[in-house]
Amino acid sequence: MGTIVVGIEPGQPRSVLVTAASFAKDLNAAVQVIYADSGRFVTERLPEQNVLGTSEATFPQELADLVESTLGGVAYELHNVPGDPAKVLAAVAKEVDASMIVIGTRRPGLRSKLAEFIDGSIAVALAHKQSCPLLVVPQQIINLPGE
Repeated sequence: MGTIVVGIEPGQPRSVLVTAASFAKDLNAAVQVIYADSGRFVTERLPEQNVLGTSEATFPQELADLVESTLGGVAYELHNVPGDPAKVLAAVAKEVDASMIVIGTRRPGLRSKLAEFIDGSIAVALAHKQSCPLLVVPQQIINLPGE
């Protein structure tokens, strides 16, 4: 049984989780759902191992409800990890020996473009540093798997 790492954030389209659930079912994989909380400060480098055990923070209820309603029938765990999303997702993928990382694209609009300009693209950062496949799910998918 493999593991799929999924990055999630508030306001993210359900399509990212639907796509991850479809792959998890096809691959008989468990899903590690990661909320990389860039609003919380990391006072030291992320550890090389046990990234998932570094935080006692509560997973946001809005996101937990979305995951529960979307990943029915798939084994999953929720994790709230402080830090830069690209670094957190890369560290988690390495820790769990992930088969794949699934993330969504940024929301359209000036605010998202400004955030990407300042912070950089999570997808680009992950694509340059990963040894496992990275699936970037677009904002709008017309035919979602399983629907």
